[in-house]
Amino acid sequence: MFHAEIEMQDKHIEIILHAGAHKTASTHLQNRLLEHEHLFAKTGCSYLGPERIRDEFGTLWRALGRSDSPAEQKRKLAALAAGRSRLLISEENIIGGFKDLMNGPNRAMIYPKALERLTRLTQLVAPHPMHIAMAVREPCSYYVSVYNQLLLSGRFQTWERFSKGLDPTAVKWSDILRPIAEIPGMAAVSIWRYESYHEVFPQVLNTLLGRPRPDIPSRLEKRMHPGLSEQAVRACCTWHAAGYGGRLGAVAREDFPISDANPKFAPWPDELLRESQAAYGQDVEALGRAPKITVLE
Repeated sequence: MFHAEIEMQDKHIEIILHAGAHKTASTHLQNRLLEHEHLFAKTGCSYLGPERIRDEFGTLWRALGRSDSPAEQKRKLAALAAGRSRLLISEENIIGGFKDLMNGPNRAMIYPKALERLTRLTQLVAPHPMHIAMAVREPCSYYVSVYNQLLLSGRFQTWERFSKGLDPTAVKWSDILRPIAEIPGMAAVSIWRYESYHEVFPQVLNTLLGRPRPDIPSRLEKRMHPGLSEQAVRACCTWHAAGYGGRLGAVAREDFPISDANPKFAPWPDELLRESQAAYGQDVEALGRAPKITVLE
């Protein structure tokens, strides 16, 4: 039994980390994975999702035993893989907490601690190779979604305060993804556009689960987190000025849902939207030409 346990700990494990990002349909993908975990486990892939991480361990660092001895770290990683050659981890908070974005967009870089955290994570699981998979999103749309989530969570700010000093045309995903791809021990980085998520869903599953994989439907019928209408945002501002607190956005979304009569909240000028979309397209195209980075199309 002792020799069998040692052999299991020394077994080669390919680690795939779905690292988000926030507001890029990560919850939708995690729900599909959780629902079908029993199917792809049969093909040699174990799954560690946010539900188990937070309920059983608290953080991914604890799940992997960052504070433990090297021998205990090997044992915990082997236990998570459960004898399989592939371990899929989905945890978007590993590259940065969403509350950091909700306190106001970082003016220099999205997820400024991502490189440091992923470097430590790659060292923790060495010598097993790490493969990062994550979605990216056009910055104007991305920050509107972050702002919506701020109001939904009960942390009120005006849009003017939240967006002050932010130039979405200067926000580059390549600022973090290129250095991540160069981390020693990082085998590959795979990304996809949030805007084409449902179209590339099969390729995303191939990246995460390997082949062969079960047929997992994307189920397009319902958005997990619909945004806010312009009227809902105005209502939040009015209620906050009147002294009300709590989850104003959640109440406003129910009272003023997005509809033909209530258009979605869209604060950016059209010209800036076009410039940001063009810059985003160029950024993703450049990432597709970078070493060890694949853009799923």
